[in-house]
Amino acid sequence: MRQRNLVPALTGVVLSAALAACSGGTAPTPAQGGYGGGWPQGPVGQGDQDGPAVPLPPEMQQAEGPSGNAAAAPAGAQGAAAGGLPALRTDQLQQVRIMDSAGFGQPMVAATVEIPAGWQTVGGVGWNDSSSCVANQLQITWSAIAPDSLTALEIMPGFNWQVAGTEVQFNPCPSAPYRSTRELLEATVQRARPGARVLDYQRMPEVEQKMAQMAQGQGGAQAQVRPDAGRLLVAYEKDGVDMREMFTAAVTFSQAQGNLVGGTGLIHAARAPNGRLDFSLTERIANSMQPDPRWMEAMKQRSMANIQRIGSAQSAAINDWHNRQMAIINAKGAADRHAERMRGNQQVADIYSGIARNTSDTSDRMQQRAVAAINEVNNYTGVDGGRVSSSIHGGNQVFQDTSNPNNAYSTSAPYPNPPSGYVELQREP
Repeated sequence: MRQRNLVPALTGVVLSAALAACSGGTAPTPAQGGYGGGWPQGPVGQGDQDGPAVPLPPEMQQAEGPSGNAAAAPAGAQGAAAGGLPALRTDQLQQVRIMDSAGFGQPMVAATVEIPAGWQTVGGVGWNDSSSCVANQLQITWSAIAPDSLTALEIMPGFNWQVAGTEVQFNPCPSAPYRSTRELLEATVQRARPGARVLDYQRMPEVEQKMAQMAQGQGGAQAQVRPDAGRLLVAYEKDGVDMREMFTAAVTFSQAQGNLVGGTGLIHAARAPNGRLDFSLTERIANSMQPDPRWMEAMKQRSMANIQRIGSAQSAAINDWHNRQMAIINAKGAADRHAERMRGNQQVADIYSGIARNTSDTSDRMQQRAVAAINEVNNYTGVDGGRVSSSIHGGNQVFQDTSNPNNAYSTSAPYPNPPSGYVELQREP
């Protein structure tokens, strides 16, 4: 269980980082019809020679010109006419660094990326070592923000989880209800952009195909792997401006022995005022990303060390649990055996006590009968529980007044007719 849920999850993080950076030639670039870090390929609404056109959501079609970019945008500017906002120049790019400031004792460059000149960046790479789910320890939170403070590209931390209802005890990853990329993205939007309206969701089958090819052989012989990639377009208002934002994620679901886990290394978001959401720019930025090889190697070693540490802790916890269970079983067995012995002793004691009681009762009855024979009387049980003695020379039926037990009489009449309130008594054995 530990090997299926930790090692592949880490691999998913590394793959996702590599995909976002289009590094090493292993991840296909958008020009190859592949996955460029989760951004839509090229200007929305246009195809290329290697892949089909990506249809525009209805909310975005009205803001596009014949070229597929923002209508009436001058060369090198983004959406000059959108909402009366000033144009954004995006023709000149500058290289910036994404830093990991706390993961390795001193700051390291995690990746470089080119963004439009004049844009500002915030965030970087962080680590959540308090999480026992190794795949959730790497936290990339980074944004590139345009001078208008509205247009931005953002990388959000990914998430790895066990699908609720399929959890296993020793999987350290958290439980969550998401069974699809759309559910994950909608939950992300609710958390990051409260009140945003969902306008459109599109699956990305070409991305899923690439994910399936790269995941071959990684899920284990008994695991069923299902890639699920998609993007969610939302609308909301920010500082009085009508905004559009596209959230994108590629999730891998893996199921084995009833346990279903999902995970993605990163979630991407691109936002801008309505009519200025330029996907050609996001593609340029995504293609410019390059991870630092030293950081990639350090990240892998750090994650593998955490896997070993958590795996050892899990093994120790399992051994402790097993020892506790055996102690409980042994203690319960000893208690059960002791209880069985006590029950046996009690049963023997009850038998002897019953014999003694019966012997005593028999002796009492024999003595009472002997006394009655000497006195020539028969004894009867009275209405008040007392004893009524009647001469053997009298009648063989004895009646007693229920309201006054001192009144009793005997008769041998074949059809006795006792006064009202009298009942016939039973002779003692």
